Amino acid sequence: MSTPVIASLCLLLFAVAPAAHAQRSSYQVFMDNNRIMMDRINGDMAMRTMCEDWKRKGDKVPAGCAEYASSSVAAPPSPTATRFSPVTGDASVKSLADSLGSTPEERGQILQLAGAGKELFAQKYKGKGWDNTLAGAMTFFIVATHIVSTDAEPDAAAEERLFASLNATLAGSDIARASNADKTALYNTLLAGAGLPLVFYVDGKQSGNDAQVKQAKTMAAGFARRFLGVEPQALAEML
Repeated sequence: MSTPVIASLCLLLFAVAPAAHAQRSSYQVFMDNNRIMMDRINGDMAMRTMCEDWKRKGDKVPAGCAEYASSSVAAPPSPTATRFSPVTGDASVKSLADSLGSTPEERGQILQLAGAGKELFAQKYKGKGWDNTLAGAMTFFIVATHIVSTDAEPDAAAEERLFASLNATLAGSDIARASNADKTALYNTLLAGAGLPLVFYVDGKQSGNDAQVKQAKTMAAGFARRFLGVEPQALAEML
């Protein structure tokens, strides 16, 4: 990947993004709803963790923890609980590229690089059955953001725990009842948002380009805020 192309894309991704908010596409509206859902997920996971810590330390456990205690002993949902049937003709990634690129060439380059997200996802989690699951896409987005932001890759066990937690939370959320079209849009957008900064980051690391690595970190942070409404540090704490 050539440095001029990377530098150009990094600049346009964040120079053009503020203006793009003026013209909201359907996927952006859906992302707003997703941010609300993510707030609930973060709160649920944080409360579950605190309850488990209190129990482990022998501290007094608030009555509200009963909800998490009962759910913890219940049978976990199937790993395919957030699986959906992809619809053809989804234009969510194209909408993302259109909102970020200012010329047909730039939009085409973004689409090409965003497509690497699906390839990276498929390679990393091959054989796990996480494909076409919302929990799998969100796990990859959080892991990719963590890698780019912290320069460290979480171990496989941490990723498995994250997937299981997201799978349980998402399976019981409103998004589980969303249409396949909406789920396809969320899935594809998350993979694109994970793949773009990760490709930039890996390429920058391999070429020893510190400026590119820094730009990848800025990109990852921007997508975390734009898609989920959280800082990268909040996602890192989920691992």
